[in-house]
Amino acid sequence: MTARQHFDRQFTFDNLREIFEERIAHTATTGKDGVSPDAFQRMIDSELSLTLAKVRNGTYRFTTYRQKLVLKGVGKAPREISIATVRDRIVLRAINDVLIESFSDKRQAAPHHYIYEISDLIRPLGDDYSFVQIDVQDFYPSIIHQLLMQRVRSRVRTRDLLTLIETAIQTPTGAPSPQGAVRGVPQGLSISNILSAIYMIRFDEMMQSRYSYFRYVDDIIVVCKTDSAEKTFAFIAKQLNKIGLQCHPPTEGSKSKIVPLNTGVNYLGYYVKPDIISVRTSSYRRMMDTIMGVLTAAKHTTNNKKILRRLNIKITGCIFDQKRRGWMFFFSMTTDIKQLRRLDKFVERAWQRAGMQQFGRPKTFVKTYYEIRYHLDETKYIPRFDEYTKAQKASLIADMMGREAAEVMTWPQDRMDRAFAKIVRKEVAQLENDITPFS
Repeated sequence: MTARQHFDRQFTFDNLREIFEERIAHTATTGKDGVSPDAFQRMIDSELSLTLAKVRNGTYRFTTYRQKLVLKGVGKAPREISIATVRDRIVLRAINDVLIESFSDKRQAAPHHYIYEISDLIRPLGDDYSFVQIDVQDFYPSIIHQLLMQRVRSRVRTRDLLTLIETAIQTPTGAPSPQGAVRGVPQGLSISNILSAIYMIRFDEMMQSRYSYFRYVDDIIVVCKTDSAEKTFAFIAKQLNKIGLQCHPPTEGSKSKIVPLNTGVNYLGYYVKPDIISVRTSSYRRMMDTIMGVLTAAKHTTNNKKILRRLNIKITGCIFDQKRRGWMFFFSMTTDIKQLRRLDKFVERAWQRAGMQQFGRPKTFVKTYYEIRYHLDETKYIPRFDEYTKAQKASLIADMMGREAAEVMTWPQDRMDRAFAKIVRKEVAQLENDITPFS
């Protein structure tokens, strides 16, 4: 199927409505215009009709993105996240889906895929090999529009789509700025990841032909002979510079470094060396903070069933919208079981200190790990929300809302489904926050 055909299939009234209902309706995010998903839904027919007309005649414009700043730590500039309006999020999602179909072979693999490949590669190697780790500075803001659009045009000739992409990446975040920006892809949009992957296509192909090379967004790892490591770093830095990207130099305290394999590196939330893969200390502590946040809430509510439900979801994750969600799914490549046992001990002690023993026992990270690794297809330990029966939905709603399950069972099916989806989507959104950012 051509890009034109993908575009025509995505930009129909029915598909845009489906994007809204499946991806946006249950969220609470608002853009700079202040229009919530609920408010948008009340005028959805006229809004989508107008949107399609403007897309077709080339006059669609994105509203200035709302700025959200995410703190990265002491002494570091915050990361700027761009928040689009509800209408723009629908259009951006449709663009994203067209690009994913057009560049289906260039989608970024899941982080655990890279950890598996790196672990398999380095297991038999010794200290005559090193990690070359390269961290790109200001990756998204540095992307050159002209080079990006050249790469997009290698597979996309649809003028309507190209116009939308150019308009989307030139739309400012926060205060309006002069038109004609030549660099930068706003971070946080649904198109950001696929556009960055498209931008790096030629660079990745060159590096993969030369090295044992792995890249996830702006974090690059190369495994090479120790005696050629400095030369490798210099060559990659030079090639990055040719496409407008700078990397942090490998100085003391830098995320860019050259280290022997047995020293290990932090990569994508993991600590990796030939004899072990463990959860990075900062990621481990973040989960401990998450657990304490759940239990601190127990002091301010009498709904103890909700606390146990929420804690269990934090521990096991879930399967929802046919996707695996949660901390243990993300870190299922770990081989450091002792680390998971320490987490379980931490949960047990925190649960006792909160005086919650009478309300049941939380699930465990160790059990979850083994279920994910060896019994995922048949496990009942990890909730599969897509497969919940009416009775299971009613039980979850009752526990989370402090109601009786028998009362919830009397609700009309559509009311129950809406309440269930709202609760689960909120919990899933928090699961995603538990594992990002990991860099």
